[in-house]
This record gives sequence, C-alpha cells and structure tokens, in this order.
Amino acid sequence: MVYNFLFRQARLGIYESTERTGLKYSPIMETRQLDIFGVIAFDGATRNGLWLHPDGEHLVYATGNKVTIKNTKTEEQIFLTGHKTLVSALCISPCGDMIASGQVTHHGFKATVIIWDYEKRKMKASYEMHKVRVENVCFTQDGRYLISLGGRDDGYIVVWDVENQSPLCGTSIQGGHAEIIARANVHNANFVTAGEGAIRLWRVDPKASKLRGIDIKIGKIRRLINCVVLDDGDENVYCGTTSGDVIKARLNIANSEELECPIMIGCYSKIPRATKGKTSCEGEAYAGGVRNLLLLRKEEIIVGAGDGTVELAEISTDSLPVRHRTKKLLVMPCIKTHRKGNVCATVTSMIRYKDDFILVGTVLCEIYEIQLSNFRTRLLVTCHTSSIYDLAFPRNRSEIFATASKHDIRVWKLKTQKELLRITVPNFICSSLSFDRNGGTIISAWNDGTIRGFSLNGGKLLFAINHAHPKSVTAITITSDDCKLASGGCDGQVRIWNYKSASRQLLDVLKQHRGPITSLQVSPDDKNLISSSADGTCIMWDMRNFRRKFAMGGNTMYMATSFVPSGTQVLTCGSDRNIAYWEVLDGSLARQVQGSTVGTLNAITVSHDGQYFLTGSDDFTVRLWDYRAAVTVRFGLAHAAPVTSCAFAPNGEFLVTVSADGAIIIWKYPLDTHIASDNGGLE
Repeated sequence: MVYNFLFRQARLGIYESTERTGLKYSPIMETRQLDIFGVIAFDGATRNGLWLHPDGEHLVYATGNKVTIKNTKTEEQIFLTGHKTLVSALCISPCGDMIASGQVTHHGFKATVIIWDYEKRKMKASYEMHKVRVENVCFTQDGRYLISLGGRDDGYIVVWDVENQSPLCGTSIQGGHAEIIARANVHNANFVTAGEGAIRLWRVDPKASKLRGIDIKIGKIRRLINCVVLDDGDENVYCGTTSGDVIKARLNIANSEELECPIMIGCYSKIPRATKGKTSCEGEAYAGGVRNLLLLRKEEIIVGAGDGTVELAEISTDSLPVRHRTKKLLVMPCIKTHRKGNVCATVTSMIRYKDDFILVGTVLCEIYEIQLSNFRTRLLVTCHTSSIYDLAFPRNRSEIFATASKHDIRVWKLKTQKELLRITVPNFICSSLSFDRNGGTIISAWNDGTIRGFSLNGGKLLFAINHAHPKSVTAITITSDDCKLASGGCDGQVRIWNYKSASRQLLDVLKQHRGPITSLQVSPDDKNLISSSADGTCIMWDMRNFRRKFAMGGNTMYMATSFVPSGTQVLTCGSDRNIAYWEVLDGSLARQVQGSTVGTLNAITVSHDGQYFLTGSDDFTVRLWDYRAAVTVRFGLAHAAPVTSCAFAPNGEFLVTVSADGAIIIWKYPLDTHIASDNGGLE
C-alpha cells in the first residue's frame, strides 16, 4: 500500500527519484493548484452519461476521468476528482443526494466504483470489486443499495449497501453479457438487466443477502438490447434493440418474495410510410438500432436511433393492419411516429428537461435541446471528439481562441466556452494553426501537404497553398509584420513563403533537419526563426538571408520551443523531460531543469511579460513555472490525457491547455504567483 501511494505521488511529480536510494521530498508538495475557470468537454460515448439532477438546475456528466456538475443557469462547473482512468458509468440517486460513477482500467486490474456526496461535493465511499471495467451503475429506488455491473472480463453484478458501506451480495450473469441496468420505480428491491442473450428481472433479498433473478421469456426472438426503461407503475418494460425494434414485456412484479415469470407482450417496429397509395406489409426498423428510450406517458415514448433520429412515437396495437392480425408475426408494425428530428449522430443519452424539453447526448460529444411541442432542435454543448493538436489566440485579442483537431478547426468564445465557428475539411487533420497580425485570417497546416487560410468571419477559404510540402505540414508560423510565412513538414524541410504576394510565392527551402518538424516560432523582432525536430536538433535560422546560424542538439526528441519576449533566450522541451534555456546569441546552453518525472514534455510557452512559462506533458499535468527561478509555482491535474498544447491569453488573465482526449481547460491566471525564496518555497 505504501509503495502504491508513493508511486501515484511520483506520477504527479510530488516526489522525485534519487540515484537508487529511494524518494526525496520535492518543493511541488507545497505548490498550490491552478484554479479552473471552465472546461469544454463532454464524454458523449458513455452510455447514459448525461443526467439531470432532481433540482432541475444541474447537469451531471462525465468528462474524462472526472464527473462534472454544471449549473444550467450560471454556467458554473464543479468537478469531482477521484478516478484515475476514464469514467465509463454514471448514475444519480432518485432523491439526488448521491452520485455513483464507475471507471474502466487496464487488464489485470480492478475497476473502481465511487459514491459521491452531492451536497458536500466529495467522495463518500468507494469499492473495487469488478475486473477491468464497470459497465453500468444504478441506485435502487429508495437509494439504499447501489447495483454495479461489470464488463465482459468480469460478468458480475454487485449490490452495495450504501448506508453500511459494505457489499451485500453479488452473483455472476449466466447466459450472456449484460450491459444495462434499469431500476424499478415503485418496488425498491427490483431491477432489470439486459444486453446480449437475455433480459432478466432481479430482486434483492437483504435478509438472505442474495440476488434472485428470472429471465423474461421472449420466445423465438433473439436480440441485442441497447437500452431499457420501465413505466411508472413497474408494470411493463420497454427494450430498444440493435435490430431497430422495441420489445415490450409485462414484468408481473408481486409483493411476494417469489418472482413471477415475466412475459413478452410484443416486439414492435415502425409503421411504414405509404408508398404509391399502398401500405407495406412489413414494418420499418430504426436505422442504426434503437439506442435510447425515454418514456413520457403510457405508450408514448421518445426513441433515439443510431443514425441520429429522435422521434416522438406511440405504440398502438389498434393501428395494426387487419391482414397482420390474422398472422403470427414476430415483429409487428405498431409504432406510430408523431414528430421527428435528427441530431446527426448516434444517440447515447436522453433526459427530460423542464416541462417541454428533452436533452439529447450524442456520440460526437454534443448535447442538443429538443422542444417536444414542435421538435425544434438547438445545439447546447459541443466539443472536440478526438485529439487537439494546437491552439492559438489572435494577437492582442483574448476573448476568442482557435483549436485544431481531426477534420476541423473550431473558434471558441473564452468567457462562455461556446463554439463560434467550425471550419471543416473532411478526411484531413489540421496539425498547426496561427493568426495573422490583424487576427482576421486563420492560417492552418494540414496532413495533405496543403496550407490553408480561412476567414475568421464566416470561415470562408481565402487561399490554399497546394503541395506546400511533399508530405504533411506539421508546423506553421508567421512574422509579426505578416511578410513571411514559415512552414515545417514531416520530411524535415522548413519552407519560407512570401505571405504578402497573392500567390504566396516560395522564397526558400531550408533542408537541415532529418526528422519531422515539431514546432516553429519567429523571434519578437522577426530576425530569427527557431525550428525543433524529432531528430534531436533545434536550428536557429536567420530570417533575412535564410541561412542557418547554429544548431542546438541533445539526447531527446524536441517537441516544442518558445522565445522569451526580449528575444535573448529560447526555451525547449522534449522526450528527455527536461526544460533547456538557450542563448540566442551563440546557441549555448544556459540552464537545464527537470520538467517532469515520467512523461514527455509536449508543449511550452512563455507569458507575454516574460515572468512565467507554461508546460504540458504526457503525465496529464500542466505546470506554471517562474522563469528566473525555474521552479513550479502552480500546477493543474484536471486533464485525463496527455497535454498537447498550451497558451497564455494576451490580456494575462487566463491560461488555456488542450489534450489528446479533445478536452479544453481554461485556467485562471494566478495574480498572486510569486517566489518567496530561492529554494522554491511559496508564500
């Protein structure tokens, strides 16, 4: 236990290893954390990962390895931190006093389930009884027990006594793999599980500390269940399938200790649309399967499909054609559609919001608001779905910033964390971006070897330098006077372009690196250009005659560089986890400090006043450093993936970092940051 504790602390940089003798105390133990201003992230891939608290004002959802509580009125966000890996399951107790979350971990390890106290915003209890993954969690109606379901490597159901903080009972699931749990709304001891194979009704017997289960008979039908919902009186259960139909079954829940056999009422598909005045004999399935169900009133449901379709529908056996009633059908066309909308991606979550609205979460990490009366759809939350490779602020503008990711560039409003503009280039990856002097053009580098310029106002393509590099363009920057544009490619070439000319004329090709270019930056006076490469070298170029001034080498893959505002020094970082100070005059190494204990340093940037610099690394940490003392003065642990880029807002009020899971975190710039002494202590 002591070793595991020290190992976790070492990953956070709290302890630093010595020669072989053990661990020593590090000044970062006294360093305070950065305060979070906002997070742009939503894990839409989590099944039923979006919840509304019973107070009607707070949304609860997973973001990486954290649980986010967001006030819908004030936009304030609170983060529950305790999981070490991604959150895979989430649930709120019926009365709203507790939140439960489960995680996915590495093979051979136990996955953690955490119960949170909602009012205190802190951990109440936790347990590790499932292997590799927690598939789903669910409170019973009275909130006394928490049911957790393990993944394929586990196959167990565990009933946890919340009040006594101990396991009550558990059992393995026979005859298939279950992925969903749905609690009963009236009977406290009952719940339903479903997935591959069977739909099963369970009852918790606290006196005997046992789980009793019975399969719901569905006859010859074989289905993979995606979602389950029970009606208000626990009379019927509705199950959405990957085949695009809905199964309805009668539960027959009695108050006696013995479970009566539940039975299927029917399997229903949509009533097909009339073709040439005739009605088709076969039902119509939901494309992509029925992914989520939300029960409104008796027989009236909201159906969320795999193709993004959201429908207000009703199951009505009265509408079954006469010729169908004379036949024994396995799937009956009885679902009548009243209203229809589309959210453009697979539906993973649906919740009732206010009186006339529902919120829909999708696999593309977006949250839509749909008004039930007219099915008007509005996008509320969006974020990147894959790794973010770069971010940039316009010069002298702090209210917006842009991020580069797979397929698209997005422009965000900093204060509200809302998306203002999305520029999409399908099937290509934007690896780097920069703004021109006026901030009206976004200059971007793409993996098809093209440099593209887009208008900030509307996202119109202004220019494209086709075949700018033989392979992908990996880095780009522009001089402060907008005269020269520099680009780097994965072939190791640095190319200089005349940005003022209409054709963006090529001025020179600099061939010195032997590996991909990882970063480019022009000095504040536009006289020098530094390029870093994975070949272990950084080269300082003269921007006036396009000649190499000197090279800086090391036993590392350099990932990022940054000039100080005075232009006298440049900072570098890379795979050796060290931060190096280099003199611009002659390329000599002035100083070197360890920036991380376990992870590659991927990003580094210096503040506009030159007093501090920011780093991001593979160990998920963000560190704010004092430039002169070379010590950490603040650190951030909110990311759940390697930090890929970072930036200071030009007004000096905020820091922005992005990571490989698509998350964007905005930090408050600490105004009271200062060093008390040379040994790294803080006041």
